[in-house]
Amino acid sequence: MKVLGKKCFWITIAATVCACKMNAQTVAIDGEFRPRVEYRDGFGAPLSDSNDPGIFAIQRTRLGATFTSAVLKTQFTIQDSRTYGKTAPSSETATLGVFEAWAEFLLMPGGSAKVGRQALTYDDGRLFSASNWSNTGNSHDLALFKYNVNDFQAHLGFAYNNTSAISSETVYTNGAKYRYMGLLWLSKGIAKDLTLSAIAVDEGMQPTTDATKYGTKVNMNHEYTFGGNLKYGNETKPFSALATAYFQAGKNQTGDDLRGSMAAVKLNYKISSAVTTSLGTDYLSGDDNKTDGKQKNFRKLYGSNHSFNGSMEYWSTPLSAGLLDYYGSVNAKVSKTTSIEGAFHVFSSSKDMTSNSQNIGKSLGSELDLCLNYKLNEWSKLQVGWSTYFANDNTRIAKGMTADAKTRFPQWGYVMLTVSPSYLKSIFTDK
Repeated sequence: MKVLGKKCFWITIAATVCACKMNAQTVAIDGEFRPRVEYRDGFGAPLSDSNDPGIFAIQRTRLGATFTSAVLKTQFTIQDSRTYGKTAPSSETATLGVFEAWAEFLLMPGGSAKVGRQALTYDDGRLFSASNWSNTGNSHDLALFKYNVNDFQAHLGFAYNNTSAISSETVYTNGAKYRYMGLLWLSKGIAKDLTLSAIAVDEGMQPTTDATKYGTKVNMNHEYTFGGNLKYGNETKPFSALATAYFQAGKNQTGDDLRGSMAAVKLNYKISSAVTTSLGTDYLSGDDNKTDGKQKNFRKLYGSNHSFNGSMEYWSTPLSAGLLDYYGSVNAKVSKTTSIEGAFHVFSSSKDMTSNSQNIGKSLGSELDLCLNYKLNEWSKLQVGWSTYFANDNTRIAKGMTADAKTRFPQWGYVMLTVSPSYLKSIFTDK
């Protein structure tokens, strides 16, 4: 009886603790102020000698509120994105918008449904990313079903877009490229320090071949993207690696068959606790015949353009001839508050390029990126960057110029301040 009494006592204690946890709720309010000044002297493409460099300042401001309980989580983030001077001091034009507004419901242990406007980030961010560098970021309106048990994760998402609350279908030409989207993402640890993920995306695109014909009915060409990532490593080991491969099929908006592909490999090695080096290569397929009814160059989806293929974003929109990017980088922590980064890229097309019916080879030049990060305090950090592009004749031709066009030496610099205060964090329980 005494043993039984002790068991009942501890069961009661455990049940009480669980009940408290179930009733515990967290409310958090945070913000972000992120002004950035940029100097663009050949950013994205060589700048003609007849033009002066561009200098401007932009700012992203966010205010977010999060509610978390055992069965429900909500996130609401408003965002203002502006260029300094675009809005007059006396302007009454509204500039605020919603970056995220979603609710996530617990359906079962490990399973939930997340509905609303939300940022999507998968694997290394090539297909889906919040695109934090952007002054607006990326977010999607969809329903996302999530399942996470141990080292297995599964996400199933659905989205359907329209221009307004219509009574009959019209041509969809709004900001989102897709009218319908379905995605499936799976991730599983298959061995020690080895994780395999797979993704499949189905985008229903409004055909552009005959807007009148398709204006009153839901007709979509489906673009399929599928592939996966193989990741090795953990924080305790000096070596880590990531291999990526994606393929595209279906039909694009003009009715051409999709046959695109991309592949990437990145190797990382920690020389010490302060220094990490990386080597990698990216391949994006090219198309050497634009009239055969097949689109063979790879179409990027909704990832982070700034994170891959150079900070100057010369090839954020891939060439029809494709792209090869060989790069190396170093990241060094100079002190507790300071770190520096450097990267060097060598670019070429994956298919031979032509100009005036002449084969001009594949070389597209190279790029050097440098960055300094400094932590001012718990809530603030400063980032300073400078990049230069070593353009050649092919670079200018690929950017729609003549090979001998007079251009300035390409360079780009910026200073960015990020302030992320936490205004409130409160934990309370139901009475």
